Amino acid sequence: MSSTPQMLIETNKLRTSPNNPRAIRENKMEQLMRSIAEDPELVHARPLIVNENYEVIAGNQRLRACIALGWKEVPCVVVNWDEAKQKRAMIKDNVSAGEWDWDTLGNEWEATELKEWGLDIPFEAPADEEITEQPQEAKQCKHCEKMIP
Repeated sequence: MSSTPQMLIETNKLRTSPNNPRAIRENKMEQLMRSIAEDPELVHARPLIVNENYEVIAGNQRLRACIALGWKEVPCVVVNWDEAKQKRAMIKDNVSAGEWDWDTLGNEWEATELKEWGLDIPFEAPADEEITEQPQEAKQCKHCEKMIP
């Protein structure tokens, strides 16, 4: 299997897909922005997939978050796929094949961290670890130094 090289592309040259089947709520976009600001190397580890016209096939929400954070360029892989494969990739990139092991998460992980990292947890935290919906402090993006909510 050959690998397509990753390259940095200026955000103003990229376009989100008009056929993107995914939406994101404001609070989830804020979580995504916090995640990217805290660990920008994860964006480089999982680049956006774009076609030859620089239309995003996979990573539309990550692109929006990076732009909101002030990134001027993002890592991308440019592919030359037919329309059918592009449509398949849009769906497959967003379908999770696995399931969470809630017993392991509940017993081995801190509920406050899981929630902070964006995981919607269906179990209650013990009273001594009460999770409250407090506004997040603004944090500085490690990549561009912009403050995010």
